Amino acid sequence: MMNDLHLPRVLVADDDPTVGLLMQAALESQGYAVTVVEDGTAALEAFRAMPADVVLLDVEMPGLTGYEVCEEIRRGWGTDIPVVLVTGHDDVASIERAYKSGATDFMAKPINWTLIGHRLRYILRAFSDAAERRVAEQKVRRLAYFDTLTGLPNRQSFHELLDRELARANRAEQGLAVIFLDLDGFKGINDSLGHGIGDLVLQWVADRLQNGLRSFDTLGRQAETVFDLNCTSLEELNLARLGGDEFTILLPHINQPEDALVVAHRLRELISRPFVIEGQELVVTASIGISLFPDDAIDADSLLKHADTAMYAAKANGRSNCQYYSASLTERAVARLALESALHQALERGEFYLVYQPQIDAISGAILGVEALIRWRHPEKGLISPLDFIPLAEEIGLILPIGAWVLKTACADAVRWQAMGLQSIQVSVNISPIQFRDPDLQEIILSTLTSTGLSATQLEIEITESTLMENATRTLALMHSLRKEGIGIALDDFGTGYSSFQYLKQLPLTKLKIDRAFVRDMPESKADEAIVRAVVTLARTLGMCVTAEGVETIEQHTVLASLGCHIIQGYLFSKPVSFDQIVTLLTQSPTEVLA
Repeated sequence: MMNDLHLPRVLVADDDPTVGLLMQAALESQGYAVTVVEDGTAALEAFRAMPADVVLLDVEMPGLTGYEVCEEIRRGWGTDIPVVLVTGHDDVASIERAYKSGATDFMAKPINWTLIGHRLRYILRAFSDAAERRVAEQKVRRLAYFDTLTGLPNRQSFHELLDRELARANRAEQGLAVIFLDLDGFKGINDSLGHGIGDLVLQWVADRLQNGLRSFDTLGRQAETVFDLNCTSLEELNLARLGGDEFTILLPHINQPEDALVVAHRLRELISRPFVIEGQELVVTASIGISLFPDDAIDADSLLKHADTAMYAAKANGRSNCQYYSASLTERAVARLALESALHQALERGEFYLVYQPQIDAISGAILGVEALIRWRHPEKGLISPLDFIPLAEEIGLILPIGAWVLKTACADAVRWQAMGLQSIQVSVNISPIQFRDPDLQEIILSTLTSTGLSATQLEIEITESTLMENATRTLALMHSLRKEGIGIALDDFGTGYSSFQYLKQLPLTKLKIDRAFVRDMPESKADEAIVRAVVTLARTLGMCVTAEGVETIEQHTVLASLGCHIIQGYLFSKPVSFDQIVTLLTQSPTEVLA
C-alpha cells in the first residue's frame, strides 16, 4: 500500500456525515488521502494544521459557510490551493457567489462518485501547471528586473520605478533626486586581484548601501523626509545596480537639494570604510553625481544622464566626491566623450611621442639619466596635456597599453643612444598605480628589456607614494623582485604623500625624488631647506640617492648642491626635449650643460 505522504491530500468539509463518508470512500479508492470535517471552523483548523492539496467545501454548513471558509483561505494562503465549492443549488447567483469568494471550481449535488476523482486530478494538474508557469515567470522576471550578482533591482527595474515616481511627483508637485554612484578605480581591483575579489567588493558595497538606506541612525535626521524607514524590500529602498560598478538611488519627496547631498555624503563615507580581504585591508571610494526633478530634467532618461554626467565631474575633481548636475557639465561631458574616443585611436595612429628631461649630477654637471615623459599631438586639437589624458586613460582602462608603449619606446631609445656611441645613461619611466597592480607588470618589464636589449641597470621605474599604500605586501614583493633584476626604483614626489620613515626602511628604493613644491621657494624658505636637508640625510642613511625636481634658478641649484642633493632636474638645465636634442646634450661637456 502506498504511503499516504505520497498521495494528493484532500480536505472535505460537509455537515452531512453520510456525504462525508461517501466522499472519503470514493476518493480514497481513486488514490487520494482524505480528511473529513463537519463544519467550516473545523475545516480552517485542519487546513492550518496541514494545508491540503485541494479543498472541497459544502456551501451550507453551520457556523462558517463554504463561501466564508474559501475567502479565509484566500486571505491567508493566496490562490495557490484549489478550492471547490459543493452545493445543491446550481443557480447563477450561487455560481457567481462561489467564484467571487475565490473558488477554483463549482460542483453541484448529487455528486458523481465515479467521476469526482478524475475531476479533482484534472484540477490539480491544471494548478500544478499554472504553479510551474508562475515559478518560471518569476524566474524570468527575476532575470529581467534584478541583478544576479547583488540581488538588487537592475537598470530596467530602476527605469520603470523612476518613470512611476516622476509621474507621482509631478501630480503631487514634489521634487525628487537621482543619485548616480560609481566606484573609483574598480577596474584596477579586477585587474590586480581578480574578478572573484571584484565581485565580492560589489556585493559588499551593495550590502553597505542597503544597510545605510535602511538605517535612520546611519543616514541621520534628514532621512525622515527622504525615505520610508520602515521599508523592507529592495524595491522599496529605491536602490539599483545598473551594471559594472555603477549604482543608482532614487530619493523621493526631496524638498531641498541639500537633503540629497546629505544622503550622498553619508553613503560615500560608508563605502570608504576598509574591507578586509585575506587579512589585507582594501579601501574603495566612490564618486557620486546628483540630478534633481524638476530643476535639471523632467523625464527619466535625462535625469539618469545628468546624474551620470555629474558623477564624471566628481571623478574629474579628484574622485571620492559628490557633485550636483549643472548645464555647463553637459558641455564638459561632450568634450570628455570626444577626448575618450580620440584616445582610443591615438596609440594605433601613432599620435603619442616621448620627450626626455635630463637628470644632472649636481656637482659635475654630467647627464646621468633622463626621465621619459609622454606627449599627445592630436591631429586637430594639437598638443593635449598629460594632465588631461592620463587620468582619463587610467579611468577607461587604456593606461596599461599606453604604459607598455612608453616603456618599450623609452628602452629602445636608450639602446639607440648607446648604438650611436654616446655615453650610457639611465632612462626613468613613470609607472602608474594601475600598472603597478597589474600581475603581469614584472613579465612586461623583463620582456621589454629582452626585446630591446637594454640592460636592467639602465632602467629606473618611478612610482608614487599612493602606489606604496595599495596592497603593501604584494607591492613590497614586486619591488624586491625588480631590484633583484637590477632595475632601479625611484619614489616620485616624495614628501607629498603619507609614507612614514619607518615604512621607507622596508622598501628597496634606490632613489627619492623631492617634489618641486619643496624647491620652489628656495633659498628664501628656511623650512623647505630644512626638509630637503632631512630628506638627504635620510636617503644617505638608507643607501639611496636624492633627485630634486623643478630646479629653475642658479640659487636653487647652489643650495641643493650644498645640502648634498645628488641629482638635479629642471628647466634651469633643460626642459623635456626630443630624442635628437638629447643626442646634442650628450655630446656636450658637463660644463656646457651647467653653463
